Amino acid sequence: MRRFAVQHIAAAALSCYAVAAHADDELVVYVFQDGAPAAGLTAALDGGAPQIVGNDGSVVFDLGEGAHRLVLSRDDETLHVLRFNAASGQYVDVNVALSAHGQPRDSIERYFDAESAVERAEAPKGSVSGLVTQDGAPLAGATVGVRGAAAAVQTDASGRYALRLPRGHYTLVIQHDGNGAAATSDVRIVGNIDKHENFAIGGSAGDDGIAEIVVSSSLQPRAFEENERFATNVIDTLGIEELARYGDSEVSASVLRVPSVTVQDDRYVFIRGLGGRYVTTTLNGATLPSTDPSKRTVPLDLFPSNIVSQLDVRKTFIASMPGESTGGNLVINTRSFPQAAAGKLSLTLGYIPGLTGDDVASDPSRNFTSDLLGWDHGNRDVPGGVEGIAAALEYSDEYSDNVQQELRRVGGILLKDHLDLDRTTATPKLSFGANYGDVYGFGGGEFGFFVAGNYKNGWSQRDKGVARTYSAGGSGNAYDDFDFVESSNDIDASGLLSLGLNLGANTFQANTVVSRVTENRVRVSQGLDGDSAFQSYRYTIDWIERQFLSQQLLGEHVLGAGGRFTVNWQLTGSQARRYAPDRREVRFDLREGDDVYNLQVPNLLRRYDDLTDNNVDGALDFAYKFEPTDFGVATLSFGAQAIHRKRDADSQSYGYDGGLQSGVDDNAPNRLVSDVLTVDNITGDPGTGFAFQDKTQPSDSYEAELDLDSAWLSYDLMFLERYQIVLGGRYEHYRQTTDTFQLAGDQSAVRSVIDENTFLPTLSFNWFIDDVQQLRFAATRTVSRPDFKETSNAVFYDQEFNFRVRGNPNLKISKVTNLDLRWERYWSENESLSVALFYKDFTDPIERVVQAASGTAGNSRTFQNADSAYLYGVEVDTRRNLAFGDAGRNAFVAFNGSYIDSKVKLDGGDARKLQGQPDYTVNLVLGYDDVPTAQQLTLLLNQNGKNIVDVGVSGRPDVIEEPRLKLDLNYKINVVENFAFKAKVGNLLNSKIEFTQGGKVFQRYETGVELEAGIDWKF
Repeated sequence: MRRFAVQHIAAAALSCYAVAAHADDELVVYVFQDGAPAAGLTAALDGGAPQIVGNDGSVVFDLGEGAHRLVLSRDDETLHVLRFNAASGQYVDVNVALSAHGQPRDSIERYFDAESAVERAEAPKGSVSGLVTQDGAPLAGATVGVRGAAAAVQTDASGRYALRLPRGHYTLVIQHDGNGAAATSDVRIVGNIDKHENFAIGGSAGDDGIAEIVVSSSLQPRAFEENERFATNVIDTLGIEELARYGDSEVSASVLRVPSVTVQDDRYVFIRGLGGRYVTTTLNGATLPSTDPSKRTVPLDLFPSNIVSQLDVRKTFIASMPGESTGGNLVINTRSFPQAAAGKLSLTLGYIPGLTGDDVASDPSRNFTSDLLGWDHGNRDVPGGVEGIAAALEYSDEYSDNVQQELRRVGGILLKDHLDLDRTTATPKLSFGANYGDVYGFGGGEFGFFVAGNYKNGWSQRDKGVARTYSAGGSGNAYDDFDFVESSNDIDASGLLSLGLNLGANTFQANTVVSRVTENRVRVSQGLDGDSAFQSYRYTIDWIERQFLSQQLLGEHVLGAGGRFTVNWQLTGSQARRYAPDRREVRFDLREGDDVYNLQVPNLLRRYDDLTDNNVDGALDFAYKFEPTDFGVATLSFGAQAIHRKRDADSQSYGYDGGLQSGVDDNAPNRLVSDVLTVDNITGDPGTGFAFQDKTQPSDSYEAELDLDSAWLSYDLMFLERYQIVLGGRYEHYRQTTDTFQLAGDQSAVRSVIDENTFLPTLSFNWFIDDVQQLRFAATRTVSRPDFKETSNAVFYDQEFNFRVRGNPNLKISKVTNLDLRWERYWSENESLSVALFYKDFTDPIERVVQAASGTAGNSRTFQNADSAYLYGVEVDTRRNLAFGDAGRNAFVAFNGSYIDSKVKLDGGDARKLQGQPDYTVNLVLGYDDVPTAQQLTLLLNQNGKNIVDVGVSGRPDVIEEPRLKLDLNYKINVVENFAFKAKVGNLLNSKIEFTQGGKVFQRYETGVELEAGIDWKF
């Protein structure tokens, strides 16, 4: 596909291995014995027919996606077994070094043909060299070049040439004055392999004959060191292979498989127990606004797994990362165009026993057609005229009493509909996904595209729920005591369009992402209300649309001789919106001793929220690799980034006044609002009936802006072949303003301003003890800044506990010192052990606390700074393969876990654990692959220790999330080529989700076992 314009060309095809053209999904293996090509050995892939290793040490296989096992043998003796995974369309290069006096060593390089210029420049390099002759005589002065690249050399006086190139596929061209054009063919360079080939060209200018003579191959002395991608910080990665194996439909589920990573509410990531403001998320290098005002972090259920090519969890801060990456940085890289035309269709059906097919409470505003797609059809809009009436009543002094009463009467009538619960049947979950991509070659480059779309519609539940609150003072007596059940119709829709252009050493990409998650949730509660001491029946109805839009332009450029200077840039415009029209709160109490419920009209509430974040993010990064010396290799990197974000948050609340002293009958024997709120008793006068009331608070709406300008510098030195030191720093100027109003009193404006300059130094030292061990140390400074919502004086709802949360305009920035030490040991490409120690010291950490108040008002939450805190922990991660006698059957066990201790220093010398920090995290994965029958079975276990969800104040104990064991089982079989059946049992144990306060149940519920089955078809 790559084209190279040559004048007066006489071209000759060269091949870097004994195959004329490369094929899709191809495996190339080079085997060496004590430094020499291991000719004559046999290699068998996945239990298939053995092939003989050639004289140059190479052997080639066609390769499909999934798990593979390569066995190298001499006669009947097995010399080495290598297991690896491959994604569809990947090329795989394997180098193996056998030794009579030591253990075998191997390296694996996987890549796609369509990769960016920077990816190609940073790939392991190989070489091809040899002799070019014409009519048996050395051909001096001939040019050996690469089509589509600037790489070219001339043969010397002896006719010899040598080319060093990144691994990949090329067309090589021999050019010499007076020679006519000859045939050409594709070639493949394998990283860390020096190939020696001679070429003989026919004598006359019109003779296009060429003979290729493979002489030998050799393994570069530092092959296994160079192939290891030495990360400057601690990184855990999930690629396409793992994402497919774990069977997760969203990024939020997949990232659970990374060491010391937990996910809250199936969407919010915690790294080493730190989440929210301590974890940053980037999409192809750009920051993301959150679509959930109740959380600081980006909800990852917005990103389906099939639009993601790789997830990186960066646990230690480096200068190129956002300065708020105290816990870590989650890097989401979307998929780009493939190496050839390819597509995939997926269909999945899901079933939850006890929910699917059953009758559940539902939203009376449901509309089958529009709700099916997750867009409100207008029934949930503020009823026409209500906003105008509310605006008019703000100037009540200008109207007569009669006019005011009429306005309140009409407003009350407009507001009375869609308040009675409906019933519906919970349908099975339906998931559909499709993607397709292709790439086209033209004169000087490639153009490709990738498009993906996803749709999911299903139901979820919180069954057998218990919700309690407790009186202050530590008596342990329940104040509110409710049983509840919650059902939610969840509709997800997303799409990705990626366009890419490769022009030699330049790559351009445009990504468009659209993602929507809609929840239509009904929660029904019944029990004792602590404020009134009456039995109460109440429900809330929510329709919440979360939408993320992003348009991104990216470029990568390799400049200068040898590609030593690289430039990366991105410009991203994005919008995050949370639209929650018509939250309805309805309450009935048993007040009169007649076992008939009374509608509590003054408690009835209809709330309309609309929050929009507009975000612009631009970054420009440079890297220069110095000429290697005997001492070492150095890279200087630097860059700048500018982010502007603006938020508009509007909220309106409406309800009713009156009824308590008017003598209006509020009995509701059927617990129907429509039995009480009628045209006749909505009089507009609280003394004679019910009247419309605008319950919107001045502080409910707010505006905010953020500007973050940053610059960074990093110097990376690899010296004496075993040591690496990285010094860097990041400067950030941060200005955030939030404007709202006082809740009471003079209702004057409340402005929170954060304006600060921060320098964040970084130091990393890596010691590569030997070829299979390394030790990493890092010392860094980071910050934690309060978000818009945390600094506004506005109220929002916590979706976990159904509580109100109010910001605090007086919050301060928290500063954090981080220390990390990690040892790593590798047995093979996918077998390793790592042990890490980490420590973090916080100044002014921000925590969510129970708001000091009496009664039900004490269930509200707010934020405050603690004085100081620290945490330390140990993290272990390992994976080992389990051998079977049958070469086609493989198994593995992967374990990762961490133990974390934290302390917050309080006044008076007391201490407690840091809010949101679990005691431990555990992940266990057991996998089995039956290659001959193309089956995979994976068991996944996850559990987190206790952690403080809300800090108790004024004598109230902390609210604790209790440990919960989650077990998933995934199965997949390739029925025929390109067609697979898959099944999943999620939450196999149906463990209770439980929160406690002072050792008593605060909230508890079950979500049920999830059964799924589906098909994948690739074409």
